Amino acid sequence: MQTSIPQDSLIDYVHAQLNTFFPDGQSVVRSDLLPGTSDALGRLEYCFQRIRVLRYCVDKQTRFNHLYSDQYLMFLWFLSSSLWKRGINENSLNKVYLLNKCLHAFDCAFDTALPDVFIVVHGVGTVLGKAKYSDFFVAYQGCTVGQSQGIYPKIGRGVGLGAGVSVIGDSSIGDYASISTGCTIVNTLVEPSSTVYRDETGKLIFRKTRAAAIALQYFLEEDLLEL
Repeated sequence: MQTSIPQDSLIDYVHAQLNTFFPDGQSVVRSDLLPGTSDALGRLEYCFQRIRVLRYCVDKQTRFNHLYSDQYLMFLWFLSSSLWKRGINENSLNKVYLLNKCLHAFDCAFDTALPDVFIVVHGVGTVLGKAKYSDFFVAYQGCTVGQSQGIYPKIGRGVGLGAGVSVIGDSSIGDYASISTGCTIVNTLVEPSSTVYRDETGKLIFRKTRAAAIALQYFLEEDLLEL
């Protein structure tokens, strides 16, 4: 992976941000970030290899820029998840999670089971709760995936959520389905390869049309079928 700064510099960068944003007298120890950063970059590379956008991967060469906010948002989530899996102390773990909220208004807990392959586009104001996610997931800004009465949605493979979409409760979103901007899905089944949008009256329309899948803007169809 081509990185905008070396790994040691990236660790220094995150370490400085954490202790600047949260000066509570309980400083994050740099060494706590070392193994988690290596894990996170490995997971990020695996993910980016499957994104067909040029800023992420060119001729199978992945690129990570810490100053490209969408990529840094994803890195911080992978970092928080990797640190959680390694059992880092709760103080440092919470600060990595909160850093993503401070910088990107992105709320996704470290113990949320996001898939190995996904992309968050813009990401500001997006909240991804503890749903069941599948690979090739796409979420735009302002999305909410959340529970109702303790039940979270199930998100299929290659699902795309447009800006401002909410998927709530006992909802099941089938493979390759796309939910268009501003739609709210509550306790609803969305069939595979469907597009959901609102008509001029605000009514939700469900149409079978896999060719319009949001995921196909970011991932190759052969990759979606391969993994």
